[in-house]
Amino acid sequence: MEKSFANSRVTSPLPTFPHCFVCGSDNPRGLHTNFSISEDNARATFIADETHLGYENAVHGGIISALLDEAVIWACYASTGHFGVTAELNVRFKKPLPLHKKCIVEGKMLEDKGKIWIAEAKIVDEENNFYAKAVAKIIPAHLN
Repeated sequence: MEKSFANSRVTSPLPTFPHCFVCGSDNPRGLHTNFSISEDNARATFIADETHLGYENAVHGGIISALLDEAVIWACYASTGHFGVTAELNVRFKKPLPLHKKCIVEGKMLEDKGKIWIAEAKIVDEENNFYAKAVAKIIPAHLN
């Protein structure tokens, strides 16, 4: 269920950063990934093409890591109404993500420790095949 923004800490539409590599609409080399949020998670779909190639039909690990990083930030925003910056991102790759495969990137905030947030994200396909996950420590931007 989508979050009702009327009684929420977040605003609708979501704030955008036009030149962000992952979510920016004005970055000509960016991924142009649009996240939506609900309760305490963030979600987006992504289809990689040849510009995201790592090797032989597989998405580059840096692209996968960038998507996971973006998902944890949006998940924290969904839960708190504030942005943060990634202090640590631990990525585990299960198997190569093929090009031209629609995938789902989903993040969830796990814990608010005050000066640090803990969040996780994963990438699966529409058949729920698992490709990668990350656990992150996020520094809340409003504390800086």
